[in-house]
Amino acid sequence: MKATANILASVLLCLATATGAMADSPSTAKDHNWEKGPSWLGNTVIYQVYPSSFKDSDGNGIGDIPGVISKLDYIQSLGVGVIWFNPLFVSGWIDGGYDVIDYYKVDPRFGTNTDLVNLVNECHRRGIKVMLDLVPGHTSMEHPWFKQSMEADANQQYSDYYIWSDTLPDKKAEKDLATMLASENPFQDTRGKWMLASEVPGAERAKYYMKNFYACQPSLNFGYANPDPSHPWEQGVNDPGPLAVKQELKNILAFWYSKGVDGFRVDMANSLIKNDPDRKAIIAFWQEIRTWMDANYPERVLMAEWNNPKNCLAAGFNVDMYLNNQRSTNRQLYFDRKHQADGGVYFSLNGCQPSLKDLYGNPWPEDQVDRTVNPEKVLKDYYDNYGKYLATSGHLGYFATITGNHDHLRFNTGARNSADQLKVTMAWVMTQQLPILYYGDEIGLRSLADLPNVEGANHNGKERSGARSPMQWDSSVNAGFSTCQPENIYIPVCPEWTPATSWPLYNKWKEEGCKNPTSKGMITVESQENDPESLLNWTKALIQLRKENPALHADSAWEPVVTKGQPYPMVYLRSNGERTLVVVLNPTSKAREVRIPNLCKGAASVALGCGKASYTPSAKGDVIKINPVSAFIFEIK
Repeated sequence: MKATANILASVLLCLATATGAMADSPSTAKDHNWEKGPSWLGNTVIYQVYPSSFKDSDGNGIGDIPGVISKLDYIQSLGVGVIWFNPLFVSGWIDGGYDVIDYYKVDPRFGTNTDLVNLVNECHRRGIKVMLDLVPGHTSMEHPWFKQSMEADANQQYSDYYIWSDTLPDKKAEKDLATMLASENPFQDTRGKWMLASEVPGAERAKYYMKNFYACQPSLNFGYANPDPSHPWEQGVNDPGPLAVKQELKNILAFWYSKGVDGFRVDMANSLIKNDPDRKAIIAFWQEIRTWMDANYPERVLMAEWNNPKNCLAAGFNVDMYLNNQRSTNRQLYFDRKHQADGGVYFSLNGCQPSLKDLYGNPWPEDQVDRTVNPEKVLKDYYDNYGKYLATSGHLGYFATITGNHDHLRFNTGARNSADQLKVTMAWVMTQQLPILYYGDEIGLRSLADLPNVEGANHNGKERSGARSPMQWDSSVNAGFSTCQPENIYIPVCPEWTPATSWPLYNKWKEEGCKNPTSKGMITVESQENDPESLLNWTKALIQLRKENPALHADSAWEPVVTKGQPYPMVYLRSNGERTLVVVLNPTSKAREVRIPNLCKGAASVALGCGKASYTPSAKGDVIKINPVSAFIFEIK
């Protein structure tokens, strides 16, 4: 950031210049004429629901669609405009619903297709849009398409819907397969790209099939951008098999759009076409889908799991997701590369000091402690990456920031477990371009390690069960999620605020009488709804501020205010050119003071805040003072 007297003007000029330059980007693949998306997408918050964990209506220990319907008034009270549901389709439940058996039918555990249509109608009655989760890259090996494809006769309707070979392409593939087959559960192993077909009863087609994630998820054949003539299994994107699979994708979209569904989040959206290093083929593929969709089903939305908006939005998606995987600069703000929140991250009480403990609370060996971590670098990497993506793709669509999701630990992990800490982190997400609020994060639902590996959650040792525990509604049995016996819930409930990280430590903490909880009371909707200081009501206030103040809308400018050598507090601007907000966040245990270039020509007022802070305009630079663990949004004139 240049130390100029008019930062905002340079911000808007920068964004305008970047927007004009984007037309020549090689990532666009071809000219397009679509809009960024429906108008409602520019001022909304998306609420993600993992349906098995939200609300159980029939007492079997698993959430369902009628349960969601019973809680729609609560979802509406949050102020969100869209609900995104993780997969609801018939599944083998080896990968949490992402191993689809029937794309056209709701899984019986959730209800019926009619239940889903009723849910859509009830949402629309409340002004809420509905997005489903689409898994186009693979199916379950129990899918009828795969069942036919694995038969010896290779000239049937679905024979070329998958990729089969009698040889492996190289030594690496051979080694990966051997390692996978030697693992405890080969069908829930993500290593390698090929599976031995003889492991699947009845497979006669060829010796190997290509997989897309787990071995139980055979890869659908969308073709190769650059087929290798020496690899007979590599079909081109315009060969009959890949074209038929693409048509199936359109059929699935058409079916659910006709039922009133407003859009889809697309799983692993950039991985469909193989051997596509410059991504031109996959971009052209999705541009065709988008053009078809706009012509036949306007006002619908596509959101991708891509994490590269320059390519993703050029491909025709309305929204890309800023994922919190280990390579993401987004993630480094609140988790280090070992899934830790106790150190080595920006949003921590200790100010990004090195992480000394693992996910289970055990000390790291000294040679595994990363002492190079630097809060200034962590913040700069995030600012540079996020700013670059907004500048180069902002006119094409939106880049969504998530509180968490079904694949990663929640914010409430490790030492970041008090309501005031979570408020600071929530303020960060809710003042970005397009927020996605993961169910339960609005009340500070706890992530625990060591939970049971339910339905493929903890693949290769990664802790995903801890982010899928049931929603906690009230003080009744099972925190109001289900009337079943506690031992029959598919994932345990963890209702208290606690400094424990892992499930064994949590149980020990309970046995010792829940000593020294970091916040009084249970983490439930009931306990927080009438508490004006709760995380729930803070989240509602942030969402309401987004609605009311156009400076926070998705199309408004975002720009960091960088003070060299002083990474705390985090300061950035949001502005629509007429109204300007300054967001100030201090997640640390120390009070902070910073002088920034003069922005305020008149008065500075508090739009929303928690903790304590002050903003003093000065010709020599505006002075911001903020207490420990505080978040403030100032409006400046």
